[in-house]
This record gives sequence, structure tokens and C-alpha cells, in this order.
Amino acid sequence: MSDPRLIPLAGSHNIRDLGGWPAREGETAFRRALRADSLHRLDREGVEALRDLGVALVIDLRRADELARAPNPFAQGVPGVDYRHLSLFEDLDPTGEALGADGAGAPDLLLALYRLALDRRGAAFVETLSLISRSPEGAVLFHCAAGKDRTGLIAAFLLLLAGAEPETVVADYAATGARLPGLLAALRADAEAHGQDLNPALLASDPRTMRALLRHLEDRHGGAETYLRRHGMAEEDLAALRTRLRARRVEETA
Repeated sequence: MSDPRLIPLAGSHNIRDLGGWPAREGETAFRRALRADSLHRLDREGVEALRDLGVALVIDLRRADELARAPNPFAQGVPGVDYRHLSLFEDLDPTGEALGADGAGAPDLLLALYRLALDRRGAAFVETLSLISRSPEGAVLFHCAAGKDRTGLIAAFLLLLAGAEPETVVADYAATGARLPGLLAALRADAEAHGQDLNPALLASDPRTMRALLRHLEDRHGGAETYLRRHGMAEEDLAALRTRLRARRVEETA
């Protein structure tokens, strides 16, 4: 069965809409928020296709060195589309620091990285989500390299604020699994072209990882809204995020 959220474009492997997920006031709306892997493989037609889908803002969550190796086509200027770069995991080293203070290593390296990001990068999460909340009418597309880690955490906040249950967030995160064969081949090709290796421990999208991360968000930080408030998010931005993915009722469009 095909994924109705998947947006298949040549050169991409994991562009997906956050619409169609069950939430407190009905299913989340399509064409409000898109999550994606790196866009550097898109050709001109792919860029135009995203603009035609209503994308008005692209947020690139990668580090500066990733951008230098794989430039974003939207960074050169695309009419009608604003481009912003914000490194969400800046200064986080999953091969060292995220292993844990005891030095024994983490059984789930991705979970350790995600927890570290929540614990140390609160201001960056608020900055990213505030950009989304203030975006004009149209879709926001946010992406990293694989479209599952940095992208997955931003998607988790958006779905939680839209009233989705934790298991819905888990399902959205795990949906990358169906995209992994082509995605991993592309990531390996990129890494080999630059003389790098991929850590297999960082290439999964196990639902247990997101499930455990959401427990950490709740137990340590008091949940999504409390976390964002503590790191300085304005109430009007929170309100805008709550409604961004809400489907318009018939009477609102009449």
C-alpha cells in the first residue's frame, strides 16, 4: 500500500507531508508542513514541483559543513520561497559525547543523541519552530540529510502540538523505514564521494527509539509545550503551531 503522504520526486527519497495523521480535532491538514531528506539531488523540475505544491519556506537543519558538501538549491534564491539555515544539532557529536558519561556506550546511540539534543539545544528548537509558526500562508518544508533525525524531532513537536497521540508521532518517525533502501544507497554514495564512512548505528528509524524519546520529553521536560516555554517560545507562536496543522472546517472556508 502506497503512502499518501509521500511526495515522490527524482533525486529525493524521503519527502513526506505531515497531513493525514489523526489528531485531537480530526486529521492533520495536508500542504502545511513537509519533512524531507537533503534537497541537493533535486533537479530544476523537482524544485519547481515543490514550489507548485505551495512551499513558501525551506528550513535547512544541517550543519555548515554539510551545506558546503551538498548545497541547497533553494539557497540560491527561488522566487516565492524563503530559505533559512539553522543547524539544529550544532556541536553535538554522536560518536563521542552522546555515548554517555560512564563511557560504556549507549545501547541505542540515536536515542542518546536525541536526548542530548533536547537537553542542550532548546534554543535552537525554539528558533526553528518559531520560524515555522511565523511563516506566511503556504507550506513549510524542513529537512536534514536523511530526513529522520533532526527532521524527525521537529516533526514530533509539530504533531504533538497539533494534538496527535505519541503513537502517531512514533508511526511518522518509523515511516522512514520504508524509504531506507534507496535513502541509504544515496547517503553511502555521498559519503564515499567525500571519503567518509557511515555509522550503521545512526541509520535506523526504530519506533522504540522515538517511543523512548517521547517518554524522556515528558518525564524530564514536562512535555512539548512546557519544554518550549521553558526555552523562551512566545505564547502567540505556540498558538500558531497548535493550529498550523489543523484542517480547516467547512464553515471556516465557506
